[in-house]
Amino acid sequence: MEWQTTIREAAPLSGVGLHTGNFCRLIFRPAPANMGIRFIRTDLPDSPAIPARVRYVVDTTRGTTLGIGKAVAHTVEHVLAACAGLGIDNLDILMDNNEPPATDGSAMPFLKALLNAGIKAQPHFPKRYLKIPEKVHYRSGYAVYTAYPSDHFEIRCAILHDHPMLPKQMIHLKINPETFLNQIASARTFCFEHELAALRSMGLARGGSLENAVVIGADKFHTNKEGLRFEDEFVRHKVLDLLGDLSLVGRSLFKLRVEAIRCGHAHNVKFAGMLDRSAHQLRKSKEENKC
Repeated sequence: MEWQTTIREAAPLSGVGLHTGNFCRLIFRPAPANMGIRFIRTDLPDSPAIPARVRYVVDTTRGTTLGIGKAVAHTVEHVLAACAGLGIDNLDILMDNNEPPATDGSAMPFLKALLNAGIKAQPHFPKRYLKIPEKVHYRSGYAVYTAYPSDHFEIRCAILHDHPMLPKQMIHLKINPETFLNQIASARTFCFEHELAALRSMGLARGGSLENAVVIGADKFHTNKEGLRFEDEFVRHKVLDLLGDLSLVGRSLFKLRVEAIRCGHAHNVKFAGMLDRSAHQLRKSKEENKC
């Protein structure tokens, strides 16, 4: 039997948000079994909690934003990817502002903080997997997603752009904590140079810099002295985002095979909603058969 998990002790992180530029102190805190993952806005009256569930998504413009009333949490996908990649089921994420720290633009700093806090099993509470009865397919424009029932977690992802520096990238991985740590977690967010003015005019990327993002220019990549971390860092980051967004189903993804072409946050979230509904129908059918 595989048990649900949380962390052993609290772990802090701080820094400016990627889009808002707001400084945020974030604390990962252990949570009880069956609680799921929640973002808790400690700076607001009564510290409202926002469950990391697809029904609380309020925006998908260049990131995934959760919200209940006036309480919002912007750009949550990198934090959630770290949790999902490690198979963490229950966690409170305390924030004293409206966006988690951008850190280096990847999930690695969050992953390291969680590993340093220690992963703790929660005995007698079986892990809850996302299980779908059959293939789930989604298409919108050029974006195409398909999920299949599986006995392990696997992602095949492709990105295609009409740009000389990034025409096409593909990756196919079995996802587990080890492969996530070594092959996905450190891939950084990116944008195209021609998008920067529009992003700033929309009030986005206020905390962005070459220390937390890769900018794709007309004939070169703009990055810090480190350069690219992988030749195909961009599609790896898309897998990271996809993992974070799909985790909004509120169950472990490690019984799923996913194929995605031209994925983005809006499509990720809609696909997550389809998976959530499919899994709900399966659970409902099993309950009815018991009766």
